[in-house]
Amino acid sequence: MPGRLRWYIGAVGVSGLLVLVALVPTIDLERARDLAGAIILFACFVIGGELISIRLEGNNRVKDLAVTTTFAYGLIPLAGTAVAVLVFMLASVVADLGRAKPAFKLLFNAAQCALALAAGGLVYHALGGGYEITTAALPALAAGGLAFMVVNHLLVSIAISLDQGLPILQGLRRDDLRLELGSSVMVLALAPVAVVVAERSLLLLPALILPLGAVYLASKAEVRAKQHQAEAERAAERQRRLTEQEHEVVRRLQEADRLKTDLINTVSHELRSPLTTIVGVFGILRVRRDRVTPEERDELVAMGIHQSEQLHRMIEQLLLTARFEQADGAASRAARVELDATDLVRQAGAEARARHHDRRIAIETNGSLPVRVAQDAVVQVLGNLLDNACKYSPDGEPVRLSGSREGGEAVLAVEDAGPGIPEAERQRIFDRFTQLERTSQRRAGGVGLGLYIARQLARSQDGELLVVDPTGARGARFELHLPLLPEAASP
Repeated sequence: MPGRLRWYIGAVGVSGLLVLVALVPTIDLERARDLAGAIILFACFVIGGELISIRLEGNNRVKDLAVTTTFAYGLIPLAGTAVAVLVFMLASVVADLGRAKPAFKLLFNAAQCALALAAGGLVYHALGGGYEITTAALPALAAGGLAFMVVNHLLVSIAISLDQGLPILQGLRRDDLRLELGSSVMVLALAPVAVVVAERSLLLLPALILPLGAVYLASKAEVRAKQHQAEAERAAERQRRLTEQEHEVVRRLQEADRLKTDLINTVSHELRSPLTTIVGVFGILRVRRDRVTPEERDELVAMGIHQSEQLHRMIEQLLLTARFEQADGAASRAARVELDATDLVRQAGAEARARHHDRRIAIETNGSLPVRVAQDAVVQVLGNLLDNACKYSPDGEPVRLSGSREGGEAVLAVEDAGPGIPEAERQRIFDRFTQLERTSQRRAGGVGLGLYIARQLARSQDGELLVVDPTGARGARFELHLPLLPEAASP
């Protein structure tokens, strides 16, 4: 039980006990003896009404609506507020014991009945109500009955709100109040009749069972109608959500089918281009083998080798991507050794210069950067970044490769002077088969896997690959962050 609810139940229980103690001395014993039969008959109505109460359920809320609760209110003009409170509390205890409710609920319900009925009696007497039912007393009787039901509704709703952890105002459901007041007003109209009949002849009191039963059945029918409506609304909401989910699944399937088609087209095109060149080179060498000069033969062979290497690189990227998807990059975590990342920067730069002999690659390092990584994985990441930089940098512009320390990390950066990467695209470029529309700047094809593989390799070394703002006015800057060895990371 929530702590706030325990305090609330305790406060209501103590308040109900204090009200009972204050009311007991006010009992008119002589009138109670004279009307003992009527009081007992009224008590039977109240207890019976509590035992056959209507259960209100919805939104994880459960309340009991007894259509004869206002009949207890009729005891106020008949025998006084004190007797009415005692009878109502007795009926509540008997009903809760019959339902085997726990002690704290029994205590709360009894105290809540005492407080609600005492409030109704207070309003009734404050407006001039007495033992006699007259036309002038009807407004006081109606106002007191209204106060009784409102206080009763508030006490129960607050307890439910605290139990469910809801704001108190949110727990004061207007629908429940309307239903309770509607049922009670119908029974309230019979209260003065019951008092007058009891003072005249007790034998006529059972005749009130018929109108009370009609109120009970009407209230129960309304409760069932509300429950059926709520179930229908929940079913409609579930159907709406299912429809939305189905539409979303269809949309995703359509998107996946479109991506698959685009992927097949892209991969087919990119693989076909070098393959066509290779086939063409061999075709020329076969058909014109006697007319090709040594210089032309060397040029054709170099072209075929270059295209073969490009084809081999794309196939390797596809295979490596498949291994990452199946084994989460487990193979790249092997063979880690302690080494200086500065050496890896120089190695990657030297290999890139050999691949791009017409491109100036400026290398800058600043002290040792001891790390524990798989050497080939880091060199491959830097190689992919350098190849991309060489593709997109304008002729005559250098590609910069650097290694530096930032806190406990080694930062290996590659920066070019190309068109740069829009900030909105800086995450998307690491997705599989993603290529930005820069056809005018590209110098070679590809299937859009280089950056995806580079980031996966970086993460396999407990590092991260990021795109950051370039140091110059334009271009793109990629940074590979790797954790330094603990002894090197400490200042």
